Amino acid sequence: MIDLTSQSPFGQALPLTIGGIVISEKPHKNLWSVAPFAGQQDACVAALRAVGIAWPDIGRATADAFWFGMDQVMITRATLPDLPAAVTDQRDAWARVTVKGQVRDVLARLVPVDLNAKSGTVLRTQVGHMPAHIRIRGAHHIEIMVMRSMAQTLVHDLTKAAQAVAAR
Repeated sequence: MIDLTSQSPFGQALPLTIGGIVISEKPHKNLWSVAPFAGQQDACVAALRAVGIAWPDIGRATADAFWFGMDQVMITRATLPDLPAAVTDQRDAWARVTVKGQVRDVLARLVPVDLNAKSGTVLRTQVGHMPAHIRIRGAHHIEIMVMRSMAQTLVHDLTKAAQAVAAR
């Protein structure tokens, strides 16, 4: 019988420290996509609230959930109640890194959006040519999620941008 072993989408590429910039993997323990069925948004929000999960506003995150798109959130809790929604396990679909240090200087070379937003803001944008999801954790701490198949490209692009910032 074949014994399958789970591997990081980043392989051995992370963690990296370039100058004062630290790039490391942040694997998902739990990641559920929740998209309420037509006309069921209020019922879905109420069912989540009953178990202590707040539905985030557009472009924001709560303790256990973050906005992901039109009528869609990602939830990081281990278990969910029955919901009138399309619920999908997304742990293996997305690769996530945390970038600490001069993150705004690094990402200014890669993203077309203003990153001077407050902590808890989430953005759907591009990093280089890749669709990405960015979550601002603080002035010097940002998380980036890309599709798993683009993990190595993300590391490459972040490395080149961090090297340019560190060389200044």
